[in-house]
Amino acid sequence: MKIYDKDKKLLAIFIKNEDTKVEKNFVTENEQEMQLASFNLKKGTKILNHYHPNQTRTITSTAEVITVIDGSLKINIFDDDLKIVESQIINSGETVALFAGGHGIEVLEKSRFIESKQGPYIEDIDKVRF
Repeated sequence: MKIYDKDKKLLAIFIKNEDTKVEKNFVTENEQEMQLASFNLKKGTKILNHYHPNQTRTITSTAEVITVIDGSLKINIFDDDLKIVESQIINSGETVALFAGGHGIEVLEKSRFIESKQGPYIEDIDKVRF
């Protein structure tokens, strides 16, 4: 599920449990600053050995990915004007990628989750609370 603002700017992508039943599900476009996919592979499947060579890239924003290990989170999505656009609940095994605008998280029950984002990350300049 992709969430856009009124100008069709991508704010967030949710990967719900039902979305992970596809063998390979790349949910981002190649041009985005963060890539995200889910996999549902059969036993014995091999992903060929590979590496990612150094590249010079220009990153203009901080994308953030949250995956719930167990529990439940309510994710509030805001546009660049800080107006709420959408709220979604993610549960165990589900993921959200946050690309633009703002966001807030409400912990609905005791939860463990993983968060990742591009670095280096300097909280004093990379996070504005509202």
